[in-house]
Amino acid sequence: MRNRPYPLYHLLPELDNLRQMLEIKAVTVPNEIAFRYMQGRKELVEHSYHDFYQEVRWLGNYLLKRGVRGRKIALMGENTYQWLVCYFAIVTSGNVAVLMAKDFTEEEVSTLLRQTDVDIFVASKNCWSVAEAASHKKTVGRKIFLMSFDEMDEWEDKGRMFFERGRNLYDAVTMDNKALCTIFFTSGTSGMSKAVMLSQFNICQDINLTCQLFVPTEGATVAVLPFHHAFGLITAVLKPYHYQRPVFINSNLSNFMRELSIAKPRTLFLVPLFIETMEKTIWRTAKKQGVENKLRRAMKLSDGMLKMGIDKRRELFKDVLDKFGGHVDYIICGGAALDPKYVKEFRSFGIEILNGYGITECAPVLAVNRNHYVRDGSVGQMVPGIEFRIYQPDEQGVGEIQVKGDNVMMGYYHDEENTKEAFIDNFYRTGDLGYIDKDGFLWVTGRKKNLIILNNGENVSPEGIEQQITRIPEVGEVVVYEEDHAITAEIYPDDTLTIPEEDKRKAIEEGIRKLNTEMPNFKKIHKIKFRKTPFEKTATKKIKRYKVEKS
Repeated sequence: MRNRPYPLYHLLPELDNLRQMLEIKAVTVPNEIAFRYMQGRKELVEHSYHDFYQEVRWLGNYLLKRGVRGRKIALMGENTYQWLVCYFAIVTSGNVAVLMAKDFTEEEVSTLLRQTDVDIFVASKNCWSVAEAASHKKTVGRKIFLMSFDEMDEWEDKGRMFFERGRNLYDAVTMDNKALCTIFFTSGTSGMSKAVMLSQFNICQDINLTCQLFVPTEGATVAVLPFHHAFGLITAVLKPYHYQRPVFINSNLSNFMRELSIAKPRTLFLVPLFIETMEKTIWRTAKKQGVENKLRRAMKLSDGMLKMGIDKRRELFKDVLDKFGGHVDYIICGGAALDPKYVKEFRSFGIEILNGYGITECAPVLAVNRNHYVRDGSVGQMVPGIEFRIYQPDEQGVGEIQVKGDNVMMGYYHDEENTKEAFIDNFYRTGDLGYIDKDGFLWVTGRKKNLIILNNGENVSPEGIEQQITRIPEVGEVVVYEEDHAITAEIYPDDTLTIPEEDKRKAIEEGIRKLNTEMPNFKKIHKIKFRKTPFEKTATKKIKRYKVEKS
């Protein structure tokens, strides 16, 4: 890996809207595979770019024939091919998709329906009871029309028949690229979700610009992150589609590792929890087989050979790589901070983890490490075409990361107060703290709202301390916060370890005592609280911090 600056990639046509993306692929590579998924445990289903575009057109035509124009349509369900067809049909026919998490409660759904003026609600079988109950609650005098994903084949058939009879309403729609097309809800780690408004222009600009920084190896990817989230949909599905890389849709988390062996992906898009879990599995397996020390020696040998330009990782770590399907080159990691130790470790095995940084309000990517230009611990090079600034930096150059660009949201739906508060001088305030180094790499040091301000005036970012605590093998999850003027670590021990809980706690306490000897006085951990259950998390596996500190 040369690891130095090199020109941006300009390999793909620039997109103005999502319909154009579908049309380009349907014309240039109609028969190549766009999506794969398992139906049951044995049947592999494949759909070409042409097939997918046709299904989107038929469903879009059906909606238009039914008079569904300019409507807000909620989607709630598992990651499926049908979900993607429905999403594209909605946004490319002049309607607005409102994306709901499949694990939202009835009360949450009811609130969000009222908040976003939804007219139609499409739900999967598993989400039907929640969707039905929420839809029937009082919604300011409006009645919500409830539909099931199970009906989609019928809708598409009707839309196709309309086409065949010369009633082509879909192709006649003029796309307004800057009109609202999708509402995402923020993940709510610090409280109530906000309804983020993105246009096709916002989304396509993110695709156009981010694709200049990174190009995945030819081959498949596996979509495992939730589609209702910007990272899971825009980054992990729409970008591979534009790159012309087949997307294997994971059926559910319990089948993820098994389906990796079927999909044999070259690139994965993951959040840190997946990587941390996989790493623990690798070492637990090695220890069980009695080859832990052998594996560590092989890593040192491999690292030394790499420095001499000799790469034998695919041979040395075949058993490890086979757990990922045997062919993974890159993992794009975002959604939360990842300890650099995982980047170094996976590189030794032959997988390059490229940390990135994004936020739903920015559609979502703002920075990512490049294929051949990385800085471990950073979130990478900033996306070209976006204006960045570090607002009111301190003496170390750390301040709030603020951005301005065509990927930045239209605002929060029906929420002028929060929209106004989110901007200053036309720059979007990310709420994240960080700095930019001399080589143009962005480093995120923590969250502004999480900052601990001690009574001696010192400011402490809890994220850095949490990262160090999670290196203690017995720690599963941790949140650091201030309580009674003392830095407190609330810890859920690793439940995959088969040793007694008391032994885990003693090991953690000893690990923190050792850590305290290495940290300045103002960062020392003064209180440890153990919990018996995991922390409550968002759909992208980020801990809901506000619920921890309120408990």
